[in-house]
Amino acid sequence: MPDLVRDLRHELMRVGLRGDIEADGVVPDLIVRSWRRSISGSVPGDAPAARYQEVDTDSLLCRAAAPILDRWQAQLTDTGTTLLLSDRSGSIVMRRTSDSAVRRRLDRVHAVEGFDYSEDAVGTNGLGTSIAEKRAVYISGSQHFNDLLAGLTCAAASVSAPGGSVIGSISLSAKNEQANPLMLSLTREIGQQIEERLRSTSRPEDLALAMSFMRYTNSQRPTVVMDHESMLANTPGLPYVNVTSHVMLWELLRSHDWSSGGQVAELTLAGTSLRVSARRVVEGPREHYVLHFDDLEATWTPSAEPTACLLPSGTVTRRPARQGGVAVVAGAPGTGRATLAESLRSGCTIESVAPTSGAYWEGWSAKLSEGVDLLIRDLDSIPASELVRVAKFIRTHLAECQAGTRGSWLLVTVSLDSASDEVRKLVDDLGVHTILEPLAATPERIPGLVKRILDRVDPHSRHTMSPAALQSFVQWSWPGNITELVQVLTSLVSEVPGSVIQRRHLPQKLQQAPPRRPLTMLESAERDTIIRALAATDGNKSEAADLLGIGRTTLYRRLKHFNLDGDESSL
Repeated sequence: MPDLVRDLRHELMRVGLRGDIEADGVVPDLIVRSWRRSISGSVPGDAPAARYQEVDTDSLLCRAAAPILDRWQAQLTDTGTTLLLSDRSGSIVMRRTSDSAVRRRLDRVHAVEGFDYSEDAVGTNGLGTSIAEKRAVYISGSQHFNDLLAGLTCAAASVSAPGGSVIGSISLSAKNEQANPLMLSLTREIGQQIEERLRSTSRPEDLALAMSFMRYTNSQRPTVVMDHESMLANTPGLPYVNVTSHVMLWELLRSHDWSSGGQVAELTLAGTSLRVSARRVVEGPREHYVLHFDDLEATWTPSAEPTACLLPSGTVTRRPARQGGVAVVAGAPGTGRATLAESLRSGCTIESVAPTSGAYWEGWSAKLSEGVDLLIRDLDSIPASELVRVAKFIRTHLAECQAGTRGSWLLVTVSLDSASDEVRKLVDDLGVHTILEPLAATPERIPGLVKRILDRVDPHSRHTMSPAALQSFVQWSWPGNITELVQVLTSLVSEVPGSVIQRRHLPQKLQQAPPRRPLTMLESAERDTIIRALAATDGNKSEAADLLGIGRTTLYRRLKHFNLDGDESSL
């Protein structure tokens, strides 16, 4: 049976954007406009959604929509319909369906939480097109740009924040034979209920943030407006909006000394060439920040990794290394020195050795001559009796490289803080390639590190980190550095039964990590007293308030002030 709609779409693809087609009476103008946008973006028409990113299920939109979607899911049981909610970027953040067969069909086209259903990603579809058009849409069968969606009909409506900006979309989908145009009215009603709940639950600080954001919605410069709990971005700023960037940027902003430079600061994100111009806004119920991003590289995102190295964003090159086959990486134990050193020779065979006995030098020299790279760990720990031999071994290799008779590399890790004067002199003579700072000095690295370590210890991506838990990771000082971070994440992955690691799952020391801003003596004493009271009452806040002799409301306020509330909605 001929499909006139599909034929018309293929005809538009054949004639191109400058061509014209006779669509009157066959396809609405809205659909043709969306097709043209899809063709302009070179969107594939026969592949499932491919872009995936971790979604923030604790956002203001999700918190407002969740009870409404749950209620409608119960009412729509046995209708064969599915409710999908997307954020402003078009990524699905919630899905509600009671039919296992429908769920499997949607899984096959990646209509699942985390996948991007914007027009840029999959072409004409309910979620993405309603955001692009900023209105309700009804898209049936072959009107979808992607042929994999041709068996579905979707009624969708954009969802707006109290300030008027579109922050997402809601879609009701069904198989074509079960669809009904009345689905569009129902979707509008669900969207309006979500918007009404957003208005009713909005606090003065949320409205103040939205009003600041409204000034930049049409700006072509990537702009983000954020406070501790919320993050709003215009269209060019969308690549910067996720849980990791929120925590990382908030830590940078809160640790900046605003007293010396007024209300504007120029910041650099570690590991990138990106510059951020940040303005602090103190008017209103709560301070917030307006961020402008400049010099964005086409492939960079806030969670992107500049190299395959685990710790690129924590490196500080202070002195140029001497050319010729020797690279020294300095840092405290546990900062990832060996990982970084090995990454300098990515793709090469590297053998790790320890300078414990002179009997091995001859064999190691032979390996270097054969082109095998060697990694000498913990140069600062070698016995004094071996230092002369080690220094001669390293300098001999350096001379061979400079003479052109060797092409291998000798990689060295060292802790300068614990090194002897003789080792320091040797290192100074060789030159340091990279100095790794401890995590306590570079907390902005932690969100990216958490993601990369989770990818390693949880290869099937069964777990994600809640914003509140991630904030606790940033606030902890990590005396054991990367080693401690890996150990904690490995334990959490094996012990947490659910998919989301929340603050309550963390070790007690992380749950009670103090804010990184310096506390006054009085604040420190108050915080310690509250912690002891909670411990004495097994976490019962009412009993702790009685023990402290204060009201429960006062206790909740102080818990939030000291970041001890454990609220998973705090970001």
